Amino acid sequence: MDRSHENPTRPSPTLAAYAHAAQDCREIAQLAGIRNCDTDPEWRASEYEAEQRYDNARTAGLSAAEVSSAGRKV
Repeated sequence: MDRSHENPTRPSPTLAAYAHAAQDCREIAQLAGIRNCDTDPEWRASEYEAEQRYDNARTAGLSAAEVSSAGRKV
């Protein structure tokens, strides 16, 4: 079910968890430097968590656009 046209006032806990994990990943990337992300263990762990949260959201029936959009709102 594509709900990308909806604009919920409060994201689901699944979307909120992904958005938070994605933001953490971006913040660590800024500190580590984009070119050094793959060698930074903290960033790699953060990336893994964001990927797991993304998969959880998709499994819950949320569209890729919906999940990606939530990841940019934090």
